[in-house]
Amino acid sequence: MKIVHISRQYHPGIGGLENFTRNLCEEQARAGHDVRMVTLNRIFDGDGAELPARETIGGVEVVRLPFRGGRRYPIAPAVLRHVRDCDLIHVHAMDFFVDFLALTRFLHQKPMVLSTHGGFFHTDYAQRLKQVYFHSISRLSLSRFHATIACSEADQDSFARICRQRLTLVENGVDIDKFAAAADPDARAILYFGRIAPNKRIDRLIRWFAALNALDPAWSLIVAGKPMGVALSDLRRIAVEQGISQKVEFHDSPSDEALRALIGRSSIFASASAYEGFGISLIEAVSAGLYPAASDIPAHRRSCEKLGVGTLLHFDDLLSAARLLKDFRTARVRGALKDAAEPLRGYSWPEVSARIVHIYDQILGHRQRAIGPVKVAVLSQTEALAEIRSHVRAQRPKVIAFCNAHMANLARKDDRLAGALSNALVLNDGIGVDLASRLRYGRSFPVNLNGTDFIPALLKDHPEGLRLFLVGAAPGVAERAAVTLRRLCPRLSIVGMQHGFFDPQEEAGLSDRIGASKADLVLACMGNPRQEIWAARWAPEFGRPVLCGGALLDFLAGRVRRAPAWVQRARFEWAWRLFQEPTRLADRYLRGNLSFIVHALKDAWRGQDWEDTPPPAPTTALRGADAA
Repeated sequence: MKIVHISRQYHPGIGGLENFTRNLCEEQARAGHDVRMVTLNRIFDGDGAELPARETIGGVEVVRLPFRGGRRYPIAPAVLRHVRDCDLIHVHAMDFFVDFLALTRFLHQKPMVLSTHGGFFHTDYAQRLKQVYFHSISRLSLSRFHATIACSEADQDSFARICRQRLTLVENGVDIDKFAAAADPDARAILYFGRIAPNKRIDRLIRWFAALNALDPAWSLIVAGKPMGVALSDLRRIAVEQGISQKVEFHDSPSDEALRALIGRSSIFASASAYEGFGISLIEAVSAGLYPAASDIPAHRRSCEKLGVGTLLHFDDLLSAARLLKDFRTARVRGALKDAAEPLRGYSWPEVSARIVHIYDQILGHRQRAIGPVKVAVLSQTEALAEIRSHVRAQRPKVIAFCNAHMANLARKDDRLAGALSNALVLNDGIGVDLASRLRYGRSFPVNLNGTDFIPALLKDHPEGLRLFLVGAAPGVAERAAVTLRRLCPRLSIVGMQHGFFDPQEEAGLSDRIGASKADLVLACMGNPRQEIWAARWAPEFGRPVLCGGALLDFLAGRVRRAPAWVQRARFEWAWRLFQEPTRLADRYLRGNLSFIVHALKDAWRGQDWEDTPPPAPTTALRGADAA
């Protein structure tokens, strides 16, 4: 897959956005995808020097663009030149790129995904104006995106107001191996690392630490990170005022190696932050073996609950320092840190990247495609045969169905049918679903898998002899069809038959007969939607896969003539059937096909909607902490 990521800042920039995008891009490159990062050519808090226009970092092609304007809305229209050859565009954070690519979608015509990264509500600056913009321009721009990926539950709550249908949660990934087991549980040092920005409230942390140091002078405080809007000189002044200048260290923009050494001198991670979209530093700290002491804000609260470890504090309450020391001294703390190893894996980059690539696959229709409310598998005939045979060998009660335009129309109107197909293996049948696929996903299905040809091929070429139970058609038809099947498939055993005109009261008895027959596979030919609804209801009872064959028994019995081969090759068999039975099929093929095309056009315009979200990392009860 060719993926173009777009982010206003990237490596060698330092920060949450930069770390996220670099880890995601490099993980996808390791997984074999062709990955390009398009970013700006200067680091906002750097020395102002221009970075190379192109280079390769960690297997990722990095393209850097000149821009105008400030850091809040940098303008770089040259981005269009670098998205022409990709399969999908993934934009990171709300800025010019979101609005511009939405506005120019008619030019680039690429599916787009957004990762939220907190939106633009990190500070109180122009909050009312931001809200107006968010609910107007941002709402309009995101309507042109195929998916919005909330990087945190807080983002999910915020963005649900403007893009609920296309919103899914995939929490930030964390490099849980980078600082693994680096902490010293016996050390008497508290460490903060991350951005040194106004919302991080390092000033409050220093004053709080002064109270803790008064309780136990053996402790020290280490502050490490890149200053962004806060001067280290101002923080040193606060430490002097509190009389703890000898107990507080400041490390400006340490490298990963230097930070690992600082972690090795520490046992507690502390964050007095007033706002976090996600709080990646806390997760990294726990992965390193640091016990987290964090401000009681939603992001920290959720992280501590999921990891099952930590103390939540109000850092303005200086008495909370005593509570932290009490928690830390308890024996249960070290056990809780060990127990956090399992939920930490949910934040690992391979798992997070896999969830995001799964979203790409859904949008691009690589594994399945939405034809109306029906999810149709994208398989070659060889792959479809292999999958069905695996269900037969395992005796899974799987429903196998075929979706054509008529089936999609019925599923829009009949919730029972849509529900029956929700867990089925559905294969594509006919020119209509191919047209809908081209409109919505830009490509056809690999091959037409109409049941009338596919099912005999499955039965004939099955490597072992099959035991088959026939259900459907008028009385006597299944018997005549069985004669044809035995001639076509000499190794096939027909172990039972039942015509399709049975009452609901007879269904339980039929299920018992199928189970007793020891059939490997059930062929149900009762027409849509009855056969699919029946199969979904009873397959779990008799424990066999069910293949829904429509009019196949009528064709095999010679009761209904198939179109000539040249008509089948032209994919106009529907017109042949309409010619044979105009009274019965006129509404289905004339008005029905027109309705299908109208809905397919609407679906193509609307794009992929999100019904289910990838599961978040496992959660556990909070241990070793008393919420302040």
